[in-house]
Amino acid sequence: MPDFRVLTVCTGNMCRSPAAAVILRQGLNQAGLGERIEVGSAGTSWDSEGMPMDDRTVKALVRAGYEKPFEHTARTVHQSELVTWDLVLAMTAEHAATIRRKVDQIADEDAHPDVLLWRQFDPVVPANAREEEMAVPDPWYEGQKAFDRTVLAMIRSMPSLVVYLKTQLASVDRAAARLQGTAGTV
Repeated sequence: MPDFRVLTVCTGNMCRSPAAAVILRQGLNQAGLGERIEVGSAGTSWDSEGMPMDDRTVKALVRAGYEKPFEHTARTVHQSELVTWDLVLAMTAEHAATIRRKVDQIADEDAHPDVLLWRQFDPVVPANAREEEMAVPDPWYEGQKAFDRTVLAMIRSMPSLVVYLKTQLASVDRAAARLQGTAGTV
């Protein structure tokens, strides 16, 4: 069982969020964290549910050095599952707002994921940028070059994301150690 769970979210779960999941999984594996952090993806819209990853996304990932197969079936994120995720990485401010509305409806006693934007970890984004300025561009209505640019831009976030997730795991480890210490005194 993973110690931490990350969900990437876009609109249809055919382009950006599945690409983000592939990129993040590989980055975590390279950092030796792949066994501890589970990565999934979903969309905010049901329009593409059941579809595979867009062929242009697959091609962009392969061109960027990622190896197939990329097992993926588009799905919609449901409010009830949000309690099982620790972090949701949204591709746009609109996706983040949609997820936050769902999270706000979760009972207070249940776990609530943090909701951040993927590009909050992009080193070229100014620290004072507003969420609306941090969108991962949607390549859907453009050609292959747009998909290639989107994937390459998403990769820039990996070093900072890995550092952030290491700090999250350190917090999980400290909490587990406290619990273990408490259990030994009872």
